[in-house]
Amino acid sequence: MQPLEMHHQIFIAIFTAFWLAAGSIAHAGDRSAVAVVEDLHGSLLAMMKKADVLGFEGRLEFMEPVVARSFNLQLIAAMASGKNWDKFDDTQKRELIGALERLSIATYAARFDGYSGEKFQTVAEKSADQGLIFVNTEIHTSDGGVIALNYLLHPGKAGWRIVDVYFLGTFSELGMRRSEYAAVYARSGFDGLLASIEQKIADYAAGLAQ
Repeated sequence: MQPLEMHHQIFIAIFTAFWLAAGSIAHAGDRSAVAVVEDLHGSLLAMMKKADVLGFEGRLEFMEPVVARSFNLQLIAAMASGKNWDKFDDTQKRELIGALERLSIATYAARFDGYSGEKFQTVAEKSADQGLIFVNTEIHTSDGGVIALNYLLHPGKAGWRIVDVYFLGTFSELGMRRSEYAAVYARSGFDGLLASIEQKIADYAAGLAQ
């Protein structure tokens, strides 16, 4: 079994349990899954082209509404927490969702800090289990390089939202976060988990992480 397929099966199992418990009914909304991804890519290109003028703080401000309309942060927080999600009270859940939102914004602000002729291309849209959809895309660099970047989207009440990103088409950001956060939580508890996320955000701001 390929890594992406194995992670997807694990995702579906936890996803199903989460949404059955939440009693949520999915509604796709007006925008297609592809439109959500292409809106994100268009916003990234716009930010990249004026990255120097914006600076890091300006890029944070630019990406805040983009992340909010592109990602399902509640589901991402639940999935990244795994079995620990049910141990958190409502305040802790809100704090974690907020921290992950700030981390996502800081990650984009740090990584997309200039423009050198890059282009995004949508390659395919593929249906997945439980009504989810994969949108497969590529980043084309000015030197002829091609980087696969695939998205998994969930059709929630607010419409299609991204819940996972697969770098190089294989490496799940959500899967990596879940492993990392489980280890931090086991070692340092909830406060330690939040502190580790805030430190990562600070590292991005200081130019110490990419």
